[in-house]
This record gives sequence, C-alpha cells and structure tokens, in this order.
Amino acid sequence: MSRWIAIAAVVLACVSCDRTPDHVIKPKEMASLLADIHKGEGVVDLQGSRYRNDSVKKALKQSIYMRHGVTQEQVDTSMVWYGHNIDVYKEVYDMVIKQLEEELNNADIAADGKSVQVSVVGDSVNVWSELPYRRFSAQSPSDFVRFKLNYDENWEKGDTYSWKLFANNHILPLSWTICADYSDGSTDYISSKFYGAGWQELKLYTDTAKILRSVYGSVQYLPSKGETAYIDSISLTRTRFSPDEYYRGTVQNYNGVK
Repeated sequence: MSRWIAIAAVVLACVSCDRTPDHVIKPKEMASLLADIHKGEGVVDLQGSRYRNDSVKKALKQSIYMRHGVTQEQVDTSMVWYGHNIDVYKEVYDMVIKQLEEELNNADIAADGKSVQVSVVGDSVNVWSELPYRRFSAQSPSDFVRFKLNYDENWEKGDTYSWKLFANNHILPLSWTICADYSDGSTDYISSKFYGAGWQELKLYTDTAKILRSVYGSVQYLPSKGETAYIDSISLTRTRFSPDEYYRGTVQNYNGVK
C-alpha cells in the first residue's frame, strides 16, 4: 500500500508542477516547436531567393506545425497564455536555448573557433549568422552580443545595415553600437540606448565615397542580481543605397590610425 501511495504522490507532484491549461501546448513541446521555428527562419534567411513568396514561407511554417501535430490557432492561443505567464515562458525559452546550443555545438559550422561567414547575395537580405536570441543574467558568461562581417564580393558602396531585435524583461537600458571600417583607416559608428520592451532598430548608412572593409557591432546589458533579460528575433538586414532614404545625420566618424 505504501508503494502505491508513494507513486500517487509523485504523479500528483508532477501534475501540480504543470500549470498549463489543457488547451495550451505543454512547455517541453512548446520549446521543441519554437526551436524548429527558429531553425525554419534561418533556412528562409539563407535561402531568400527560394522563399521570396509568402505562400512558400507559410507552407514551411505549416510543415513545422504538422510535424509537431499542432495548428496555427493552438500556437497563437498558447503564445497568449505564455505571454501572461512570463515565469513559465522563461523556463520554455531556457529549454529552447539549451536545445539550439546543443545542436549548434554538434554541428560542423565552425572553423578554428570562429563562426563561418556566408556570402549572401541580394539587394535586401538578412546577413545575421549568429543565434537569433540571447539571454542576459548574472550567470551568463558574457554581457555582450557581438558580430563582425568582413568584406566580400557582394558588398557595395553606400550599403545600409539595419540591426533589429525584440527586447523583453529588462530593467535598465540596453546599449548597442554598429561600426563600419573603411580602407582609408577611418571608422563610422552609431550608438544608442533603449529603455522600453519591444522592437528596436539601429541603422547605419555607410559612406558612398569609401570602400568598406568590415561591419561589426555589439549589444551590452548588465543585469541586476536575480534579473534575467531577453533579446529575440535578432536580424541584420543589408540593403542597397537609396537616395530617398539615405541619411547620415546620426553617424559619427573616427579618423584615427588603425
């Protein structure tokens, strides 16, 4: 009898730990689904010419839903619930990060400890090649998210780099910077801070009269003790020079010797 009582106690404990309603996708399955969605977004970014049509992108997402046995309505309903239960959402996203990092570590996508830069063709493309999310906490090994792109044959004078992300759950402002090094040894840069949660964008218009050698940047956040902040859906879009949109009023320049 005591054995069955012990088993019943374990079952009840497991049930009590799972606070998600029946109509909501459970945390482990939600984490697996979100990880696959992130990977699907990566495929779209790297194969932009194949996924230009919205219907093709929709078909890819539907195939991910079918693989997990869920519908768009179930996903939307679940996201609303998780949005109102941020503590559970954090746990789900921790699982997403762990799964993607394990897959990344097992994949042959690095050389000599450095990320491989893929040359991306197109007039408007997402050239972000790092993980599309980041968690900041006191236990994190770094307070920075960094990237660096070196010149390739698809770069043109006057290219614009638009860095976008979605920030959530941060108390203090996040600081970020984009820099551009030129062949004459000069550097353009633009820096900013943002305070509120939501979508943020930092845009750098490169010099049309100079040869660009590299583009790099960083986001920094110093979390308070016990705080966990997130940035998600990170992208870096390169677009060609457009005289109607070109604006360098916020760009600063450094002409020191490199």
